[in-house]
Amino acid sequence: MTATAPPSVSEPQTTPAPGPPRPSRWWIAAVPVAIVAMLAASGYRVPVFWYQSGLHHELASADPDEWAKVTEEYADVHGDTTRSYSVRFAGLGGAVPAYEDNSGDELTLPTGMVARTVNLDFSAAPDQVLKGCAVTLIDDEGRQYRVGGLFDGIGPRTTVCVPEETPGPSLAVLQKDARGATPQDEQPRPREWSTSPAIAVPEDARFVELRISFENPDYVTLRLPR
Repeated sequence: MTATAPPSVSEPQTTPAPGPPRPSRWWIAAVPVAIVAMLAASGYRVPVFWYQSGLHHELASADPDEWAKVTEEYADVHGDTTRSYSVRFAGLGGAVPAYEDNSGDELTLPTGMVARTVNLDFSAAPDQVLKGCAVTLIDDEGRQYRVGGLFDGIGPRTTVCVPEETPGPSLAVLQKDARGATPQDEQPRPREWSTSPAIAVPEDARFVELRISFENPDYVTLRLPR
C-alpha cells in the first residue's frame, strides 16, 4: 500500500488588533487662521486699553494767565451728559517738606521731595459735577506727578478742583439720584472759586505743563510760564 501523506495543517490566521485612530488633520490647516485671528484681536485690544488707561485726548488748552473753556462728555446712571467749566493756572505755591494724607494726617516726605501747591481758578454753573478730578504736573523731562482721582493714595480725592465746604453735586449713580443736585445739607457751590491742591514732587523739578482730568483719556492742558 502506498502511504498517504498526512493532510497539511495551516497556521491559524489572526487579524491584527486595530491601532489607534489616525487623528483628523483639518485642525492643522486651521491653526494659522486661529493664530492670525488671535493676534488681530489682541492687537485691537492693546491700543484700546492703552488709550483708555491714560491721558491721550486733549480737550482744550490755555497759555499762562488764560482761561481754558471745557465741555466734555461723560455718562451717569441716567445716560450720556456733559460737564462744562473754565479753568486758569494761577501759579505754583511754595515747597514744604510735609504732605497731608486722606485722613488729614501729616506725612513727612523723603529727602529730596517736597509738596508744591498748584493754584487754580475755576468758573462753572453750580449744577456741574466737578468732584473727583485729578491734577497732574509734568516736568521738563516728561515725568508726571499727580494728586486726586479715584486711585490716588494720598491727598484729597474729591475736592481737588472744588471748594471743600461747597463742592457741589456728585455723580448720579442710583436712579433716585437727581443729576446736578446739591446735597440738602450743603450750600450751592459759587460760580467762581479757587483751589490750591498740593502735589509731592522732586525738589529740583522744573514744570512746564499741568493737566486736569476727570475720566481717561480726556484732559485739559494748562501751560506753565517758562
